[in-house]
Amino acid sequence: MKTIRWGMIGCGAVTEVKSGPGLYKSDHSTLVAVTSADINMSRSYAERHGVAKVYATPEELVLDPEIDAVYIATPPVVHKSLSLLAARAGKHVYVEKPMAMRFAECQEIIDECQRHNVRLYVAFYRRALERFLQVKRWLDDAAIGEVRCVKAVQHQPPAQEDLSRATLPWRLLPQVAGAGKFLDMGVHTLDIFDFWFGAIEEVHGIASNQAGLYDVEDTVTATWRHASGVQGFGSWCYVCGDDQDHVEIIGSMGRIEMEFFSDKPLRLITADGVHESNIPNPQHVQQPFIQSIVNDLNGVAVCPGNVESAARASWVADEVLKNFRQQHGF
Repeated sequence: MKTIRWGMIGCGAVTEVKSGPGLYKSDHSTLVAVTSADINMSRSYAERHGVAKVYATPEELVLDPEIDAVYIATPPVVHKSLSLLAARAGKHVYVEKPMAMRFAECQEIIDECQRHNVRLYVAFYRRALERFLQVKRWLDDAAIGEVRCVKAVQHQPPAQEDLSRATLPWRLLPQVAGAGKFLDMGVHTLDIFDFWFGAIEEVHGIASNQAGLYDVEDTVTATWRHASGVQGFGSWCYVCGDDQDHVEIIGSMGRIEMEFFSDKPLRLITADGVHESNIPNPQHVQQPFIQSIVNDLNGVAVCPGNVESAARASWVADEVLKNFRQQHGF
């Protein structure tokens, strides 16, 4: 198999453990060059991770003939421009989620990658994590009968940096992120539900800002229907008094319970009793998905990611946030 040679744009926190090491620890994969908005950060990253090349700009990096694919690990505001840059240079594209700030931008990226005959992948990496694949096996085996509905709850107190507008992270700046934590984290849940139950065809949502700590939404509720008939409900609140992380899949013969953002045991509950499955996440949580990309590019296996689904997650988020964005001018 060919070794896929990666260039990486962005050297922020997500690349330290979650994703970056997966580019050089996966089989037949190596990270050959990095760049970021801060050249000193790029040099530090390269030194600590054993990367041979540091470029001052993304434009220089994508022109390197020794790079086959580009991983874009930046805030969403530049996902579209950098994806188009890489595609036009003939590089395969692996972009962080959400794919872009809006669904229309996602479609532009998809079209440009097709136009230049390069592959496109979006970092909905949970599709390759064993705990989520175990849930899919239970569903495919009808372990809980016919699935009727699914419920997702993610509630969190505000982080310390959220409490002052002087210290807000980029994820809470609409001009950089496109929305708030719902778009940053909630889309992971939406994509996995698409993976498990098929496309979401109808969605209704309400977004609001209840605490006034920042401009983007802090509370979201939504209901939806999958093409398969499964109905869903979600509640996301990032200004609560305590943490809640819960997904419940309800079927005609039982239910599945899990925490989405942790690796606590899965619970399969039927008339036969409660079965727990303890499947810890790997150290580098994106590595299994990166390995699937490498295998896909080499033609030996199909990546479980799906760009149409990734774009649909942005479409669902757009629908849920539409009124809030219109009311607040972004």
